[in-house]
Amino acid sequence: MEENLSIDDKIRELAKRYTSLFEEAYHTVRSGRVKKYIFTPSRRILWIVVGRQRDYLILQKANFCTCDDFFFRVLDHAKPMCYHILAVKIAELTNRYETVEESDSWYKRLLSEWLSSRKE
Repeated sequence: MEENLSIDDKIRELAKRYTSLFEEAYHTVRSGRVKKYIFTPSRRILWIVVGRQRDYLILQKANFCTCDDFFFRVLDHAKPMCYHILAVKIAELTNRYETVEESDSWYKRLLSEWLSSRKE
């Protein structure tokens, strides 16, 4: 995406490029279901999207999500990404996300919880 585009133009570009995913991703952002966890003092960041059945961990730099759609369709190259990843991109562009600050002592526990919910 071009750096000198306005936020609105970037959103329009995402909507055009990811037509089939955009509506659900945008609704997720507008519903306040995107959370940015910042752990202190390390400043580690994890993104969480509150889904219909559970919370999904998104590793933004790796374009990774713990949802089934990612494992069955994105990794199989049937889709470019899941709507959770797109929701995080939109949320970050528009600054529409909840920020949760936690101590580093909670990092492993929360990460384990989000990853173990993948098995359910």
